[in-house]
Amino acid sequence: MNTINDLNKQQATLYRSYVKSNQTEINQQAKITAYMEQGKAGHDEILGIVEVMKVNNESTAKIKTQVSRASAKQKTGLSLQGLGKDDEAVIAPKQANTKDKQEVAEKAPKPEDSVEANTKSITHEQAWEFVEKYFTLDEVEALRGAVKARVAEKVKKIIAA
Repeated sequence: MNTINDLNKQQATLYRSYVKSNQTEINQQAKITAYMEQGKAGHDEILGIVEVMKVNNESTAKIKTQVSRASAKQKTGLSLQGLGKDDEAVIAPKQANTKDKQEVAEKAPKPEDSVEANTKSITHEQAWEFVEKYFTLDEVEALRGAVKARVAEKVKKIIAA
């Protein structure tokens, strides 16, 4: 591949976006980092840009990432927040996970919990419900292969005896 004509449509579109960005001669990350270094005044500059982006339904993902990188570089722990339609954008300390401690402590149910205690056998239908709920098709194929191998070993031992 040496020319844009060698690229598929998606590749060509992405290529053009890089070229367009390069031609503007603006290093967005450097500008955002400089604003972040200015403290509150720089934050206000960034927030002004973000508000206009939100009003015009432009994606704010890239600027959020750039603020995050600048914050990490400066070790400030700040992040760009409030990017939802009806939210007010702010640059503030990253918020801790707000999940209730008990909710976090709850564990996903274990497969064996779905079988009643002291149950020695299950129906074919119950077995398939269990398999469909807890395994992917690849895992089922691997399990099937393992069971076949075990059965073959048992047969060999019986024949050898």
